[in-house]
Amino acid sequence: MRRFYICIILLFCCSAIAFDSYCQSFDYSENSVYIFNFIRYTSWPNNQNTIKIGIVGITPVEGALKDLISKKTNSNSTYTVRRITMAEVRDVDVVVIAQSATAKVKAIADLTAGAPILIITEKENMGRMGACISFFFDEDNDFKTGYQLSLRNCKLRGLSVNEQILNNAELIW
Repeated sequence: MRRFYICIILLFCCSAIAFDSYCQSFDYSENSVYIFNFIRYTSWPNNQNTIKIGIVGITPVEGALKDLISKKTNSNSTYTVRRITMAEVRDVDVVVIAQSATAKVKAIADLTAGAPILIITEKENMGRMGACISFFFDEDNDFKTGYQLSLRNCKLRGLSVNEQILNNAELIW
């Protein structure tokens, strides 16, 4: 009987550790810095002075990105951040898809196919669904935020990314 209780306790402890790892949460301020740099180091086919960023779904990165942009204003570029609907995805230069809206990635990629729109997701492995960049937790690096980059999806959209983004990305096709 004692073994049974020990097994139950061990099972509970292992489950708690696994649950804690699974429930890691993004540092949205950090993600907003990543997104800002992705935009700065991406080249669009037509040079733009105003970059329109659309957020699909609800995510704390929206507020963090607005705060960051208000502090990093540059006379050469203007940035706008707003929540958008599916009908508005073709009206922006960057689409950030919240983790809660991941089911819409494929539809957004299809609606914007061929358009120079950078698609960024808060869920990993979305490159196969059409995303250009996807955030993930790097388990090999103390669960720090990492990002996957699909060069193929960027090229299909006429976008090119700076070497700095390339060198720090996990490349996916």
